[in-house]
Amino acid sequence: MALLGCAVATQPTQLAGGPEPVRLTTRPAGVHGEQGTEAVVESPGADSIALESENGLDRYWSAGPVLTATLARDFGDSLGAIPEAVRWHGHLLDRLQRPAKIAVCRAGQCREFYHEFPQFLLEHNRRTVALTAGLSTAFARRSITGGDRTVLFKEALNSTVWSFQAELADRRWNARAQGFMGQDERGASLDVSRMIKPSAEGLGYGVAMHVGVTHDDWLPEHSNPILADRTVYQVSIGPSVMIKGISASSQVGVYTDGRETLQVLSTRIAVNGNLTAVRSPVTISAEKTFSFGSGAIVSRRRDAVDRITAGVYVLNNFAVNLGLTNHRSAWPNHQPSDDLQGSESLITLGGQYSFSW
Repeated sequence: MALLGCAVATQPTQLAGGPEPVRLTTRPAGVHGEQGTEAVVESPGADSIALESENGLDRYWSAGPVLTATLARDFGDSLGAIPEAVRWHGHLLDRLQRPAKIAVCRAGQCREFYHEFPQFLLEHNRRTVALTAGLSTAFARRSITGGDRTVLFKEALNSTVWSFQAELADRRWNARAQGFMGQDERGASLDVSRMIKPSAEGLGYGVAMHVGVTHDDWLPEHSNPILADRTVYQVSIGPSVMIKGISASSQVGVYTDGRETLQVLSTRIAVNGNLTAVRSPVTISAEKTFSFGSGAIVSRRRDAVDRITAGVYVLNNFAVNLGLTNHRSAWPNHQPSDDLQGSESLITLGGQYSFSW
């Protein structure tokens, strides 16, 4: 049996020791964004304890040896405007000290202590363009089976994949062009989201479009001519929910490989932390697509892709990324019992470097 849990980080501070100790504990360690912090002052045997901002605007008092106060993000602020974090010579300056006085009274005598409560500021991101290039190693497992699950082709290999991405984000537009090139697969796509109806919270509703092209060289055409190398084109459109740097959409469209045209249903999510209103060190893209042709009940020609890619910035502009892809296909043969089934599982691990402005 195992017990798992999590706790809010606390910051204990010993203001005074000896026979009349004074201890301050803050939970969490500082004021983060809109979240306040709980300050607990303890001094055994004290008659009263007071905590106030240095300018006297905010004051908390309690009789007894314990004072508990919740300090809001505007503690001691006389202007009513919280400053934003700024960058100076490549360093993020995101910490503001809020000065305060703590008075502990015992038997008619009071001792006063000075303390600064840290406030962690948010960086208002004004970037609208991001360019990214990456290099990854892809670990692939592929197979093609025929009638009675006969294995026609099977391989496991690793290869190098180059990737490129350009992204634009502002109040009403999110656009992303990306491409990849590997040893036996390559492709490119363009995603555009346009906000039509904004809301007061910044979240907006609009329309999104996807255009993509891919080419696979690994399909074993010698096993069956219907597996001959081909280029696939895809176009889809649908409603979207978006905010600067983040978009999510459900789309319908068409998919064609030069021999047959399929219908496409897809869901796409994209997050670029370099372009969100508050900059964050992550990028995420996810998609789920299902393409199908004509059929009485179940289409014999099908193609489905589940893909998620995530990157975490470990340095200012360099990120480590991980991608998972599951690709399944079906091709009709002369008889339904002889239809071909293909599968590809792909894991990519690598790094990417970004410029944004």
